[in-house]
Amino acid sequence: MDEFLTPLIQAFSDYRQDIEKCQRKLRPTDGLLGFGHGLKDDACHERFDERIQQAVGELSASSLTPAQAESILRTLLLRDDVETWPLAAQWMLVAIQRHALPLIPLLNQEQAAGLAVSYEKRWPRHTRLPAQRDILKALKKARQG
Repeated sequence: MDEFLTPLIQAFSDYRQDIEKCQRKLRPTDGLLGFGHGLKDDACHERFDERIQQAVGELSASSLTPAQAESILRTLLLRDDVETWPLAAQWMLVAIQRHALPLIPLLNQEQAAGLAVSYEKRWPRHTRLPAQRDILKALKKARQG
């Protein structure tokens, strides 16, 4: 694994541990009919979002190569394990993709084209949220140069 990816990989790992820890603490009725605190209410989601935002901000401020930017984007945008996470976490894994936007201009045209194709396959049109449409639009624009 490339060293520059370590903060991102660690953020995902810590988030997964936080989710599992929260799930173990839940009672069967937590979150039911608005009573108690469900997994969706836990602060771990906000912490994860902030960590991803900070890591991407620091990485984009450094002098990344196009290959490094592509690795980061693949880590953020093309996770193949999203469906294995609890539903409350799946939404956050999609939401954090918006932090990838500043990295897209660092790609060369070939990389942007490849990522656009992969992204369209991974996230079909009928499942895309507005942030995902923005990402795909930015990838297609970068692909054109």
